[in-house]
Amino acid sequence: MSMKAAVVKSNSNIEIKNIENQSVGPGDILVKMRACGICGSDVEKVFGKYGQPSMRLGHEPAGIIMEVGSEISNFSVGDRVFTHHHVACYSDDCHECNHGNETMCKKYYESNLEPCGLADEYIVPEWNVKHGGVLKIPDSMSFEDAAMIEPLACCIRAWNKFTHKNNDSIAVLGIGPTGIMHALLAKIYGFEKIFCLDFNEFRLDFAKKFEAIAINSGNTNALEQIKSETANQGVDVVIVAT
Repeated sequence: MSMKAAVVKSNSNIEIKNIENQSVGPGDILVKMRACGICGSDVEKVFGKYGQPSMRLGHEPAGIIMEVGSEISNFSVGDRVFTHHHVACYSDDCHECNHGNETMCKKYYESNLEPCGLADEYIVPEWNVKHGGVLKIPDSMSFEDAAMIEPLACCIRAWNKFTHKNNDSIAVLGIGPTGIMHALLAKIYGFEKIFCLDFNEFRLDFAKKFEAIAINSGNTNALEQIKSETANQGVDVVIVAT
């Protein structure tokens, strides 16, 4: 039996390819993909500008478990899950993991979904399953929302890299999906002034729904506007999400 998967055929060319199903190993899980985000890195792979060796598409997938290996006891067929494409080792002996650089871990790069997340079905390998790479999601969460778990986790990881206080001010540069998530996190963390800067008026209007102060980046008075809103101090935090 074969399944369909999206693969990069050549520069600017994606092919929907029939791929033979692999057998599910004792520690593996087979997932039926129901939603998968398209990351900026996926776009870079398609247009030949990606700087890493992997050309697999789709690393933000969510779906339903179709089959579990004989050694799996904490997941069952029918479970709704989000699956991580890469999983670090988190070992005490790993220099990168011990320094908070899990994405630089050797095992992080070696682990992946088979054939990729942007496929009818995909296998989550034993390594990913054993190291926290599969998350059950509640029935109340849509698969589309679950596909945002990975990008939101990236944003939260960035926030854990710096200190901030209640009532601080922040400027988010670039209000695409990632920038919007940063703005929402700022609101959750109690920031008093949230400035969102972008050239795209649609995105700026969307940011206003969350009570952000939207500023067009092409406005030559942008800096003065921010200073006037912050008692001439400027912002406490700047996040670049362009």
